[in-house]
Amino acid sequence: MIIGIDHGYYAIKTRQVSFPSGIIGYDYEPYTMQNVLQYQGKYYVCGTGRQTLVKNKTSNDNYYLLTLAAIAEEIKHRKAERKTEVILAVGLPLSSFGREKQGFREYLLRKEQPVRFLYESELYEITIKDVKLFPQGYSALALHPEYLKNEPSVLLVDIGGWTVDLMRLDNAVP
Repeated sequence: MIIGIDHGYYAIKTRQVSFPSGIIGYDYEPYTMQNVLQYQGKYYVCGTGRQTLVKNKTSNDNYYLLTLAAIAEEIKHRKAERKTEVILAVGLPLSSFGREKQGFREYLLRKEQPVRFLYESELYEITIKDVKLFPQGYSALALHPEYLKNEPSVLLVDIGGWTVDLMRLDNAVP
């Protein structure tokens, strides 16, 4: 199963869901299991609270944990098996794409495979087979190549929750 995830500073987005990039960890069970990820003996309420803006998303486990929640939500919405293999397609800002590509790939593609966790009290056993990285915003144009036809130069603007990324394409090439 291929799952595209946009790891935004403001929100985590997949084809089916979007939720705030906040996460709060607890050592004890919260009063409700809605949006709760249980991983390695801790509870995490996903989509709540507010993260501080971090330049490097691999500096702590928050984006990894939010990725697990996004995978679970996507599987739930697709009515797919909770024991499955996944290929992640994720984006990075163009300004840091070359510099952070390998590190972010390794961050998401950990040695612990399969990854076992509970999400909303349901057991998931996920094997992340691969992580494909793409410049953010470019996928929107890749879906509609006709927008680039006969255009010698195009400026793609990706307006995020806390960022604005620009990509210039000359003859459809970034």
